Amino acid sequence: MIKVNENSPAHWAIRGLGGALLIAVILWVPTMDFAGIGQVNDALLIALAAMSLNLVLGYTGQISIGHSAFFGIGAYATAILVKKYEWSPGWTFFVGAIVAFVIGTIVALPALRIKGIYLALVTLAIAFMFPKFVGWEKLEWLTKGQSGYDSVRYKDLPDWPLVGPFPKGQQGRAEFQFWLSILVVAISYLVIRGVVRSRVGRSLIAVRDNETAAAVMGVHLAQTKTLVFGVSAAICALAGSLSALRSGTVTPESPNIQVVGSVVFLVAMIIGGSATLWGPIVGGFFYFYLERNLGDWSESGPLEFIFGWSKTSPATMIFSILLIVLMFVAPFGVVGLLKRWSRKVVQIVPSPVVGSVDTKAPVAPATAS
Repeated sequence: MIKVNENSPAHWAIRGLGGALLIAVILWVPTMDFAGIGQVNDALLIALAAMSLNLVLGYTGQISIGHSAFFGIGAYATAILVKKYEWSPGWTFFVGAIVAFVIGTIVALPALRIKGIYLALVTLAIAFMFPKFVGWEKLEWLTKGQSGYDSVRYKDLPDWPLVGPFPKGQQGRAEFQFWLSILVVAISYLVIRGVVRSRVGRSLIAVRDNETAAAVMGVHLAQTKTLVFGVSAAICALAGSLSALRSGTVTPESPNIQVVGSVVFLVAMIIGGSATLWGPIVGGFFYFYLERNLGDWSESGPLEFIFGWSKTSPATMIFSILLIVLMFVAPFGVVGLLKRWSRKVVQIVPSPVVGSVDTKAPVAPATAS
């Protein structure tokens, strides 16, 4: 095992290598065809929504199965403002995030008095209500009811520096959507990282582990829960806005706006690793590509000899089995498993805390007074 001191030149070299690999992958994606870029965009949407859920469930311990509603708020905010009021799509992101933040803080009010399965039921009710609400005939003047909106997109793609101009047609729109998604995911990651590693983040973890002890230590429970739920809702709304531009269609039947969307975000977060910064991102890609390809693998791929007897696609059954196995093999998710394996090769030794007592230092003998 190789031991590396934290913040040493070797540690920074490891970080630099990881950053270089990440940048190389990001620069490689736009060289793919528009179908491949589109799949990456779909995975980024799931990852972003899972990141927002991780802030509530992973770090604060508040169970939410209603994030599909916040996703829908962002999607409908973008669709309504673009199609009905002819806004530029970029400005709609701010409106969707603000509206979701306000509604998220209101939804957080029950979390001040209830928790656990009771809070999960409240958020689940919200997830069920949202598609019915936007499809309500009395709101057709705003949401267009069950038909929803289509052709939600930029009329002319912006000419961004460094990555533009974009080619015409589907390829150009896919490339623009990718860079827009990368920008939103990167900003959201930095916001979440700043929250988690701040004093507020320590309060979140204290609330998750023991609310009573956190309150005794001076943590304002109501303020902490409300703030984190609002921020989480706003980030999930950004994923919804990206989804509206990605598909161009927003209806009450859109999968991620339905309750199943909340389940997908939850599964992606758990697969990647809750209470980790990179877990939801890894989980989003892991879930998307696994769920997308399992059907082909079981019908004409390496799993055909096991599941070839099935008359219908066994993809859902295979995915469920793999999820159960993963929970036994990697209870802390894929990122947790990778960390455990990496510690067998390289161990990062934390830097000593400034002002701490060195227990190995010689102690002067006491003198008689």
